[in-house]
Formats: sequence, structure tokens, C-alpha cells
Amino acid sequence: MTDTSEKGLESPILVDDHGGGERGMTDLISMLQNANVRPLRLFPLTDPAHWIAILDERGQEIACIEDPATLDATQRAALEAALAKRHFVPVIRRIITITRATDGHDWFVETDRGTTTFRIETDESIQSLGGGRLVIIDKLGTRYLVPNAAELDRDSRRKLERYY
Repeated sequence: MTDTSEKGLESPILVDDHGGGERGMTDLISMLQNANVRPLRLFPLTDPAHWIAILDERGQEIACIEDPATLDATQRAALEAALAKRHFVPVIRRIITITRATDGHDWFVETDRGTTTFRIETDESIQSLGGGRLVIIDKLGTRYLVPNAAELDRDSRRKLERYY
């Protein structure tokens, strides 16, 4: 990795030089405008504000941003727009019902994006992130976040306690 800030470039981005010099796209906006390049939060649930990798079409890391807050406003806006297209983590506000299905449990919940239904296969689909935070991974791999289980309404907490 090469720290572009050491070379007098404006963005504090680490660019993978693969042992043979920089790959050419050290400007973050240029990278994100490339259709074959995508950003990826390395720790999307435990530290979403830091460590963003920029991946090429093969999924290889070509750059890494430790702290997006250090980017200039234009670069940060471009990065946030690209991440918004990629990351989808609804936040559960209320659990309306949980019903048993033949291959798991169907959850009907209210999220920050409206109401939805999803299926989890096992109780292991509910994982603690510490500090009361939970992630629930449905059968399709979509992650749902409970920021603080203790702050859910009483009925939601009771329903959740049966499975977690």
C-alpha cells in the first residue's frame, strides 16, 4: 500500500501498488466513477465510520480509506453516495410478529424504511454485536440491525427474547 498523502496528493487514501508503483487511479472520485470499482465497508456493523476498501472488478482491494472524515467534502460526498448504493441495512424499530414456518421463522417488522417480512432459518441468525446491538441475517443474506434491544418497546423485546 502507498500512502498518497506522502506524495503530495490531496486525499489520505492508501493505494495498493502491488509492488510495482501506483495503479494510476489515486483520485477517489475517478475511482468511484469507474463502473468496475466499488466501495466496501470493512466493518459495516461494528465500525461503519472507518475503514472503507475500494475494490476492483475482481474484488481485489486497490485502495483503503481509514477515516473518510479526513477526505475533502467533494470526495466524502462521492464516497457516501457510492456506499449508499451498495449498503442496505434496515434498522428494526418494532417487531410486529414472529411466526413459525416449516424452515425457520417469519418475522414481520417495522424498520426505518417501512414494514417488511423476512425469514430466518435458525436462532443462530441472530447475533450480538455487543452493547445491546443485534444483527439479524435473513435467509437471503440481508442484514437487519437492532441498535439497542433494550430500547425496543416491551412487546418487541418479549418476542425477541424467545429467540435470543
